[in-house]
Amino acid sequence: MAAADGHISANRNRGRGGGSVGRIHRLEVENFKSYKGTQTGPSPSAAKSNLLDAISFVLGVRSAHLRGARLKDLIYALDDGDKEAAERRRASVRLVYRQPDQEELHFTRTITGAGGSEYRIDGRLVTWEDYNAKLRSLGIIVKARNFLVFQELTALLEQISGSDELKREYDELEEQKARAEEKSALIYHEKRTIVMDRKQKKGQKVEVENYIRLQQDLKLLKTQHYLWQLYTIEMDIE
Repeated sequence: MAAADGHISANRNRGRGGGSVGRIHRLEVENFKSYKGTQTGPSPSAAKSNLLDAISFVLGVRSAHLRGARLKDLIYALDDGDKEAAERRRASVRLVYRQPDQEELHFTRTITGAGGSEYRIDGRLVTWEDYNAKLRSLGIIVKARNFLVFQELTALLEQISGSDELKREYDELEEQKARAEEKSALIYHEKRTIVMDRKQKKGQKVEVENYIRLQQDLKLLKTQHYLWQLYTIEMDIE
């Protein structure tokens, strides 16, 4: 079965007036590119580009757009020297799609030992046309004779992973964060101004205290000087 040439787009307004959409619940990868054996998630240690390739693959994109000249190039390579075993090796990617009513759909694409593709929906073998039609009914569209572009795959992942539903909440939190940072900066500025005012007033207080002390010292010196003058006058009279 041949997959469509493709780029993928997300139909965000499926149905009249839009409506809720499902999301990716789980991804199961077996012997696909850098994923050895069966992995669920998949492993965060694998290259992100291979994760995007795995999602693109299960949605029907051709190997030429997944950095592979043929489908068998996408099978995890074993360096065991067993050519016959390598020829029999298979690889698959299963995408578990959870619908708004929590019902799950399992989309599986397998690379056969002969180097072809098999498509299954909930474990049932189907044609590419039926597979693609089911994806389209969910608003996931693989367009013919175009190239996969990162922005469109990102838009699709936002839709079917559910992250776009959180965008509004994220934007609101970002706005709250900005307001909080602005308020914090204002409070910091006011606090700094108060501290500087206190330092200035403290300095002024010290200056006033020094002035008063000097005035008192001057008064004492004047008093002593007057007393000395009186004493000398008395001595002259005698």
